[in-house]
Amino acid sequence: MTEVSILLKEVSVQLGSVRALERISLAVEQGSRVGLVGPNGAGKTTLANVLCGYYHPTAGRVTILGTDVTRAHPARIAELGVARSLQSVGRIQGMSTLQFLMLGLETRWPVNLTHTVLGTRRGRRAERWARDLAIELLEERGLGRYGPVALEGCPYGVRKYVDVLRTLISRSPLVILDEPTSGLSDEERSEMSELLARWMNESSTTLLLIDHDVGFVRNLCPATIALDAGRVVSSGETHAVLADPAVIRCFTG
Repeated sequence: MTEVSILLKEVSVQLGSVRALERISLAVEQGSRVGLVGPNGAGKTTLANVLCGYYHPTAGRVTILGTDVTRAHPARIAELGVARSLQSVGRIQGMSTLQFLMLGLETRWPVNLTHTVLGTRRGRRAERWARDLAIELLEERGLGRYGPVALEGCPYGVRKYVDVLRTLISRSPLVILDEPTSGLSDEERSEMSELLARWMNESSTTLLLIDHDVGFVRNLCPATIALDAGRVVSSGETHAVLADPAVIRCFTG
């Protein structure tokens, strides 16, 4: 029997007077790579917020990695093994690019964080391990010069790229990427696609990829779910979903 990373049953979300999600039911199998597409206002980010515990459903049930998280706190869901990139990186301030990247290693920290807070020998050794690994990764991706630079002072494309790196290095069982190509140039989109294709070849992690760029999703995800007005319009193999007349109407009106 195939294990399921994400299971939603009749999930609805009411945000004020807006019905953001309407009776969403879906399942994402463990190890699969699934795209989530739809026009602005379709409910894509709302769905991601539900999966991460930032929104709680007004109806329905959410199960992540075999655990009912319908009312769970975001920290609890992160502990289960869910990592997510940010749709907007513009509000991240007060830390260097290197420090921000190191946040992705918290779930892999070799000692209890108490050791780091107290500055014990084991804590200092663990911090050096994380720093060295993050520096190595930045150098590998040609971003070493940005390590000591404040994240808010980096070019937008670099911030987006580092945020995705932060998410991937967590090695979480479930990764949610929220609009990783938004605002990127064609060259930067190509670099992002190369990064994710390489990561997918080396990892068995479940991926939920949210993006407006259907070509980007098509190249990376064998399966896709299309949303519109808070409802699932179509789901299945990506080529079939993107060719579905109902999905085309969502994007063209």
